[in-house]
Amino acid sequence: MDQAAFVPVFKFRTTDYPEPDRFHVWVKDMLCDYRLDDDGGHGPCDAEASGAALGPLILSGRHWHSRAPTYTVRRTPRRIRLDGQDSIRFTLLLGGRLASQTGGPELIKGAGDLFVYDVAQINDCKVEAGDVISLVVPRYLLPSHAAQAHGQTLTSGVGRLVADQMLSLFRNLPNLRMQDVPSIVQSMLLLLAAAVSPTAQALNDARGLIEHALVDRVRHYIDMHLLEPDLTPERICRDIGVSRARLYQLFKEEGGVMRQITRRRLRHAYHVLGDPQRRHQRIAEIAWAHGFPDEKYFHRLFKAEFGHTPKETLECAAAPILLPCGATDARWGDGGRLAGWTLPFGVLTN
Repeated sequence: MDQAAFVPVFKFRTTDYPEPDRFHVWVKDMLCDYRLDDDGGHGPCDAEASGAALGPLILSGRHWHSRAPTYTVRRTPRRIRLDGQDSIRFTLLLGGRLASQTGGPELIKGAGDLFVYDVAQINDCKVEAGDVISLVVPRYLLPSHAAQAHGQTLTSGVGRLVADQMLSLFRNLPNLRMQDVPSIVQSMLLLLAAAVSPTAQALNDARGLIEHALVDRVRHYIDMHLLEPDLTPERICRDIGVSRARLYQLFKEEGGVMRQITRRRLRHAYHVLGDPQRRHQRIAEIAWAHGFPDEKYFHRLFKAEFGHTPKETLECAAAPILLPCGATDARWGDGGRLAGWTLPFGVLTN
């Protein structure tokens, strides 16, 4: 096998089928009995799915283009006996709502929740469909008591890191290579073990991965809220769920979390100043918008970070020719792509 090859990604669209058949083909291989609500208030079941096998793991996502339907799902003892499936599924809801009625009081899952579903156990729920990402893991790869988490939402800090990793992996599926799969599987299994069985040993085994994922989570949070004036370490600790001492340790080698915020704001300001379409903005206005009310202080920090002043960056952007055709100057490591840097910062849109 070519180890440099990309991981094959499958795609499925209901629009390839006649409209009356779309819901049926959408659910026919999902190992449960489905019943569509009869209110008729949904769209024509216009949806798509994509995913890939990552070694023994299966990562997939489902996205709705039309108004999603509401339906009931039942995994019955008969179904369990017939198909003999023996895996555990981790499902991250990006939208929609799920009301589980299995073995007790109704449990509600909403957008942002990551929950565990043991396919060898009974499942009875009502689904208001929305976009989801799922990771299916063979039972033998997880701690023996992982089945006890059936129906539970993983609300711990490690659970949130698992959700982040699933989302990141799914978004990057088209770029994954076969040679990366073994390390991806090993890392994900360590995180999953720590999430469903947060013993001292499991947490210790996954410590390095947890630290790395937590740093990524904080950085992503900073980028999403970068220009908000109340972005402080206290707010980050509260919303991420870490102590001030832990947050300090995570960014100790990089000068602390406030240094991270400052550097990311400076880089965002750099791209705003370098955008020819925003030449009308005054430097003082850009500085203020990025949390620097003192323009002289902004100039000093900016020059220390980039080696030139905000005014020089603005003048460079105003020049009729920035780079000769085909130039690959290392200063332009972002490829000169400016569109999409503002919402959110650091996420380039196509």
